[in-house]
Amino acid sequence: MSWINFLEAVIIIVAVYLPLLLGKSRKNEENVFWASMVSLTLAIVATFVTGNTKVGIFNFSSALPIIVALVAGFISYGIHDLNFELQSTKFSPITWLIFIPITDNLVFRHIALFYTSEWVFKIQILAWYVTVNVFLFAIIAALIYFLIYLKNGLKEALVEAAMFFVIGLIAGYIYVNYGLLMAIISELVFNLWRVIFGMIHAKIKESA
Repeated sequence: MSWINFLEAVIIIVAVYLPLLLGKSRKNEENVFWASMVSLTLAIVATFVTGNTKVGIFNFSSALPIIVALVAGFISYGIHDLNFELQSTKFSPITWLIFIPITDNLVFRHIALFYTSEWVFKIQILAWYVTVNVFLFAIIAALIYFLIYLKNGLKEALVEAAMFFVIGLIAGYIYVNYGLLMAIISELVFNLWRVIFGMIHAKIKESA
């Protein structure tokens, strides 16, 4: 196993997510939009710098991965919504349905899994088998989002980290087996519930 490749991938990930680490503020969802736009730009630049611009064949052979991500997102954000009020602004759909899914999958999957492609032996999680590199980068994703949301308190940060660990496993598995576009769409439908629940809270506030 090449630990140098792993460290290179981690350095790229940290550099790309630094704007989000610095820019997250619970008081203003718009900050996440601007920070994620910068992170998306950096993710695209990193993709070209690493020479990993070939996205492979897009595989739409099954709707099952999308359904799994949709159900997992509903459960995850449903639990989240019982404990924390999700914010929503006019920028939220662009942030969570475009910027974040593309950034996450370019960096955590398309670059990081490529760098550690020799770590392909599988481990079992419940009744599910995933490769070691998918599991490892799901943990790193969880840690980064934990740090992003730590400003909002330990409890919320742990919940956010848990959700991004789940989507990290799901999207990583889908990326390995179905391709980049399917992984992006799976994270999009997962985050769709964040936008929906946020809009519901915004409507309730308006009518109150």
